[in-house]
Amino acid sequence: MDCVNEIRNKMKYIKKITKNLGYKLEYYRIEDMKCPHKQPSKLPPEHSAIYIFIYKSKFLKIGKANSKSIARFTSQHYGFSAPSTLAKSLCNDKHFKKLIINKYKEINKDNIKLWMLKNLHRVNIYVKSDKATTELIEAILHYAFRPRFEGNIH
Repeated sequence: MDCVNEIRNKMKYIKKITKNLGYKLEYYRIEDMKCPHKQPSKLPPEHSAIYIFIYKSKFLKIGKANSKSIARFTSQHYGFSAPSTLAKSLCNDKHFKKLIINKYKEINKDNIKLWMLKNLHRVNIYVKSDKATTELIEAILHYAFRPRFEGNIH
């Protein structure tokens, strides 16, 4: 599965939905950070973002960030400092740990960030829109891709 093309197709669909609802998705940009990826250092001014972490064509996490949650976008998911992070979810998931055990004897608090940067595909979708549009995009992507670490959406 070409995940980035799937995301592009969903964004075209979302653009049609917003138009049918009487709004316009004026601007969005998809940034494919690939795998391995570099940790983003900033969120562009006046933008919100939907960020996506993928492992071997499996969607792990889809989240959103804005000017009030820049750390969520740039750094929190790579560590243990926030209450809920992808790093914590990965380290606590026994099934997932079995999938990656061949290369790494274990993933833990000390090596998870490096593992994520080397092994996860990251895609960011930047939007210049209101909060409702950002939430709509995130919700549709959750529904379409059913990421593993998104609470009770399975």
